[in-house]
Amino acid sequence: MAVAAPPENRQTEAIWGTARATLVRTLLLSALLVWPLLPGVPYDFLNTAILACEYCVIALSLVLLIGLVGQISLCQAALVGMGAFTSALATDKLGVHFPFTLLIGMGFGALTASVIGVVALRVRGLYLAVATLIFGYLCDQYLFGQTWLVQNRSGTSIPFETIGKPGTIPSFDLADAHVFYYVALGIAALSLYGLANLRDSRLGRAFAAVRGSEVAAASLGIDVVRVKLLGFACAGGLAGLGGSLTLAASRTVAPDQFSFVNSLDFLAIAVVGGLRSLGGALASSILFALLVGELFFRSPTLADYLDVISSGLLITVLIFFRGGLGAVPQRLALLRVRLKPLLDRLQPILPQRRGDAATAAPVPSLARRMSEVGARVRKSLETLVLRSVHLTERDGASGPGVEAMDGEGESGVLDITRLVGELSVDVAAERRPMLHVERFGDGSVPGDDEAHLDRLLQVASTRGQVAGHPGSDGRRLPLLLSAEHITVRFGGLIAVNDASLQVGAGEVVGLIGPNGAGKTTLFNSILGLNSPTDGAVQLYGHDVTSWDVHRRAALGVGRTFQILQLFGDLTVFDNLMVATHLQNRTGLWGSVVVSRNAAVQEEQARARVRSVLELMDLAHLADTQVAGLPFGVLRLIEVARTLVTGARLVCFDEPASGLDSAETEKLLEWFRFLRQIGVTLLVIEHDVSFVVRLCDHIYVLDQGRLIAHGTPQQIQRNPDVIASYLGAPVEVA
Repeated sequence: MAVAAPPENRQTEAIWGTARATLVRTLLLSALLVWPLLPGVPYDFLNTAILACEYCVIALSLVLLIGLVGQISLCQAALVGMGAFTSALATDKLGVHFPFTLLIGMGFGALTASVIGVVALRVRGLYLAVATLIFGYLCDQYLFGQTWLVQNRSGTSIPFETIGKPGTIPSFDLADAHVFYYVALGIAALSLYGLANLRDSRLGRAFAAVRGSEVAAASLGIDVVRVKLLGFACAGGLAGLGGSLTLAASRTVAPDQFSFVNSLDFLAIAVVGGLRSLGGALASSILFALLVGELFFRSPTLADYLDVISSGLLITVLIFFRGGLGAVPQRLALLRVRLKPLLDRLQPILPQRRGDAATAAPVPSLARRMSEVGARVRKSLETLVLRSVHLTERDGASGPGVEAMDGEGESGVLDITRLVGELSVDVAAERRPMLHVERFGDGSVPGDDEAHLDRLLQVASTRGQVAGHPGSDGRRLPLLLSAEHITVRFGGLIAVNDASLQVGAGEVVGLIGPNGAGKTTLFNSILGLNSPTDGAVQLYGHDVTSWDVHRRAALGVGRTFQILQLFGDLTVFDNLMVATHLQNRTGLWGSVVVSRNAAVQEEQARARVRSVLELMDLAHLADTQVAGLPFGVLRLIEVARTLVTGARLVCFDEPASGLDSAETEKLLEWFRFLRQIGVTLLVIEHDVSFVVRLCDHIYVLDQGRLIAHGTPQQIQRNPDVIASYLGAPVEVA
């Protein structure tokens, strides 16, 4: 059995890893800036470097659209051409000069891509690929042959330009490859920087959510239509920027540079680099620029084989190396791990360098000291924040996002950060109820602690978080959800027939019934995934019958899914960060430049997620990719994600399915805890025992009809319910 490395060793590795990464980035940047100034550098090699910068910007547009948003495009060359030709048109007709032509190229590229994005809202997959291919073909055969856009069939030219007056400072001759190399390098670097910021921002996580599951993304309040259009517009803007840069570099562009075949070449650059890797896009751009600018340009006999070699590289990557060049560091790290046992066995017979023993000892000590200092600083900051929160509450001010449940203006959003922070302080030394989770290292599993659960419930209830108040009929008021006379038809099939249910604030309501009874259909009608044929749905007093899923979620409604809808290629932490979408209001520009407000909101979102992870004993899994985790843990992550959203009404679709009895009991404890902190629950479940022990009120569906509703005791004695589950009428004495 492999033994996990001690914490101090992991900290040391993290420190040296960060130092190595910083050193590599510094050396790479220095090399990129210095090499053109070295004596003997061929002038043609500068042109090849400029070509690599152009390829990099265009490849980044595909990384954004395909890798991050998950939308296919086979017409990227057409978008590059739009950027180039409109920039030339602006220079020729309007007198606009560089660098302002870059903005025009970006704008027209984004506009054209947005038109394609409108089509993408109706088709996907293969149909989207075909639609974009047709658009690229139309541009190649028709649009780029129009004299109002292109000067003539042989191409469009613009005069050489100089920024500033010659002989003065600053003055830049754009015809000089030495000068333009730094211009192109700066544009490529800014594109990399902006896209890296966008990827790690609120909008970038929305892109990843839409790529992973549009349904789950919408349930977290993400406007899927808007996010897709933004993805197409941003990718088109980068492609247009690449076209404008191409024009500025060569001063002449021709339609045959932007044929639909060239779109496949650009796609090959992105795929060989790795569709989700920014560094891979840079490396692949350099590789293809060297092939085109050095190998094929200097060897005319090979020029006709450019498409063949590009296709060969593309096929090789797709078959044998799916991660592309961007996955090389991970492969090397994996190889190092696999070779470590062999190196450990060879260590005794390998010659030892003098001084190894003397220099190895201080490293863990340094890491430990840095860790201790960081822990002290973090603890001091947490104490300061908590004191400020208590002072604010003492003055009668409410935290951000907190609104009363009674009366008008209710938002359905819990201030989870403050609530969880207070709970964590009060029970810092205790263990939370949890599903079966093996910790790293010794493999120990925290045990069940009923006393701790009781304490959590007491802490929550003493803070007055339980919503609503009892009504005259035993139900709680106000009503958060009211679904009246819902009927859902699919063609001639009536899936739900005149069903009604209500959920009051602070209640736990169950919806049960045999397989095929229409539970999930009714559930989806309430949450917006299905449109009811008849009936009306109200959430928090708003008629939401015609609202989209993300608008209902924005009111304060969360959900889980019968089939897990976590984002498998993201870590546990990032899965929960997606759930902060509604609390984080950072826009596109703030995400790209990392404005002060964006940084503050990002840190608040991260603090919110860290609080929930600590509360639910998932902090040790924060950096673990969701794919491959045990099923019970994934269910708990879904619960944690709903807690992060701050929704007061959460709908669970068969949450106990796939769990064993012990995991089901743990989940039951968590649901009781959620209720105590003010979360109202609507639960679909086949496990009648689970529902009876959990719920205050139960609705029963059978063949789309509501056959009974009442307290658990009433449902257990109802003959129609018994007959529905047993499949035969039951005589009741």
